[in-house]
Amino acid sequence: MNLQVSEKVCGPCIEGKATRTPFKLTPRPRSRRVAELLHTDIAGPTKNCGLNGPRGGERGVAVVSGPAFSARQQAVVLARVGESAALRCNVVRLADRVVSWVRSSDLQILTHAGYVFTADARVSCAEAPAAGAPGAVLTSRDEGWQRAGSVHTLRIDHLRESDSGRYECQINTEPKLSLFFNLTVVAESQLPTVSVRAVVEEGADGEGGAGGVVWGAVGGAAQLACEARYEPTPTPDVLGALPPLSIQWLHEGDSLDPQSARGGISLDTERWAARTVSRLTLAALGASDAGRYVCVAGERRAALRLRLHGIDDRDYEVLEGEIETMQRDQAVARVSAAVRRSLAPLCAWLALLLGLYLT
Repeated sequence: MNLQVSEKVCGPCIEGKATRTPFKLTPRPRSRRVAELLHTDIAGPTKNCGLNGPRGGERGVAVVSGPAFSARQQAVVLARVGESAALRCNVVRLADRVVSWVRSSDLQILTHAGYVFTADARVSCAEAPAAGAPGAVLTSRDEGWQRAGSVHTLRIDHLRESDSGRYECQINTEPKLSLFFNLTVVAESQLPTVSVRAVVEEGADGEGGAGGVVWGAVGGAAQLACEARYEPTPTPDVLGALPPLSIQWLHEGDSLDPQSARGGISLDTERWAARTVSRLTLAALGASDAGRYVCVAGERRAALRLRLHGIDDRDYEVLEGEIETMQRDQAVARVSAAVRRSLAPLCAWLALLLGLYLT
């Protein structure tokens, strides 16, 4: 199963103005040392512009000249035990400010200004321009850093379930800016799979039949339905990190587009926490609409067959034979075109040799 991440949007941030003081690390008791690391460069109360920031429409006042987080961030990450996870914090107009990564559970400073501040060898960091090569370290002197923004990555290798939790990307402005990321680490056995099944609904346009067959009438309408769900139902923390289920429809192998020239195609999708139902409605049915429909969610699929009254089995055999012939001809045409393209350089080379020989 390919894991994806869901995308959350960070609202506007108050971009404070601050003067940077030298970063100092002195041997102190752990609690005082953490407090000093947090507040030497970063003064004032925390301004939370992340997922857990002000609610109810409260917005900050954006100051164009100061640092800020990019509007779109991959703030929820799901990974398997033993794999690696990368939390990427996108920042614009950083100037002479620096970024730190903090583990929220114990306020452990993991990285600061591109340096690792933990003895955990599994932790590493990278700073790169937003549109540049990953891993390229920049300084505040680079103009591209100021214009296009920068990506500050916290990477954790050989993940353990105990690595799950909230991580804070922090800019040392005054007040400091914070964006929170949630990492969920699960064992392979805890990951749900996607199941897909075709649904023949009674009372919908068209008539349900046995064996995943839907009947319709020429000139009328028919509705096909498909359900996708996560099984077993995941726990809330895992579910929150899973991508929403999305269903795509195919007819005889071709993707269906409601905006196509055929017209009369509509899709209605209902979503629940771990379940999605998609209903495909076809209006003004014609003979070419009959055949096999497939709904796809992730790597799983299910099939339905649409049949029209007034077309007997022999007509269906002829129609399906014509469709198979058309698909075969299209495949042959694609192969022939590919062969011609691959032979074109050879033919040109032979023609050149022949011309040299004749001269």
